[in-house]
Amino acid sequence: MFLMAFHLLNYLFVQFVEIIIFKVFLSQVRLEILNLFTNKYKPMRKALLSSILLLFGSLGYSLKAQNDISDIFKSGVEDLNKVAEGYLAPAGNAFAAGMGSNWYNTADTHKLLGFDLRIGINGTQIPVADQMFSLAGLTNLKTVDPNVTQAPTFGGSGDGVELRLMQPHYLKSGSENPLYDNGNGVITSFTTPSGFTRYVPSASIQLTLGLPLNNDLMVRFVPTIKTSGVETSLWGVGLKNNFKEFIPFFKYLPFNLSALVAYNQFDISYAFPNSAQVTPDKLVSGDLEYVPDPQSNDYTTQGMRMSTSSLTANVIISKNLILFTPYLGVGFIRTNFDLTMVGNYPTLGDPVDTGGGEYKMQIINMTDPISISSSQVMPGATLGLRLKFLGIIAAHAQYTFQKYPTASIGFGIGIR
Repeated sequence: MFLMAFHLLNYLFVQFVEIIIFKVFLSQVRLEILNLFTNKYKPMRKALLSSILLLFGSLGYSLKAQNDISDIFKSGVEDLNKVAEGYLAPAGNAFAAGMGSNWYNTADTHKLLGFDLRIGINGTQIPVADQMFSLAGLTNLKTVDPNVTQAPTFGGSGDGVELRLMQPHYLKSGSENPLYDNGNGVITSFTTPSGFTRYVPSASIQLTLGLPLNNDLMVRFVPTIKTSGVETSLWGVGLKNNFKEFIPFFKYLPFNLSALVAYNQFDISYAFPNSAQVTPDKLVSGDLEYVPDPQSNDYTTQGMRMSTSSLTANVIISKNLILFTPYLGVGFIRTNFDLTMVGNYPTLGDPVDTGGGEYKMQIINMTDPISISSSQVMPGATLGLRLKFLGIIAAHAQYTFQKYPTASIGFGIGIR
């Protein structure tokens, strides 16, 4: 019975991803999974089998801007980190919040070796306060319109903001820049990414098993999947205890009362193909030429690594009725989002005199130049309703009120 249930739920999960994610959403937005690094179309492969990749693909699609990502490296690592973090952090927080939800649909626990296997689908909203980010404090980049001080994040709306990288008047050494050209020399210009969507989807497949002493063990697991330079993995574990049965007076009351603690983590890495690598020739244009970094000219190690995790703790109360179970959970979630561009990357240094008064831009290599990290601690309350059909089939819907509010549904089969 358990094996039949597992294969059925796995089949339904794959069909959901294939039909809803790949055929409907991706066809509408022409998703390019890592167009952040190349304009060549790279569709996600069916073998990834998880809608959690939707966020990663969406980030890549929405970050393509009007120019190649190499242009951004001309602005210097400090500015690049600020723009990337301002734009991406709200999406990462929302994704982590969604992945950390939908752990339960009742306060009741299974009998010993009872189980259920279910699919959960979530939609998390980026709050208004995180739909714009500040452009103040940029070192080398300047807005075309000095009155513009904010740009949309992933969860914002409208077009991005045009930024220009100008030749500095003075070099890091303090000497005057020979290429300054009275402040009129624009090295490059590009537009920050437009707002994409304030709703970030996520999904999970979860097995719950009844243990002794009114405990439930919950497990989420997707084995490491490798395809076309993309590697993903997902795992999570939780424990729920119906502690009401151990309180002398409470055990006679007509409801269930439990406590839950759960943790999950999602990791993805991507190795850039040759066509997507940022190389020195992509950093200079027009009459500018460059002097290569003498340390290395190997840029084949470039890629991206992203990790999200969430820790959830809730106290849950529910009432089992004939066909449905209303439930309420109160607690908090702590989320973490980390994104790193790994490998060896070229950046623009100061102009250098190569002889005869001829100046070229110095290339300076940097390792892992972009590192974004964000975390949230959000108290919240979850209100939900669980329906049961034919004794072994259940469906539920819930809404979590928190800074990043999350709506969830789920369905599965099991024996309690």
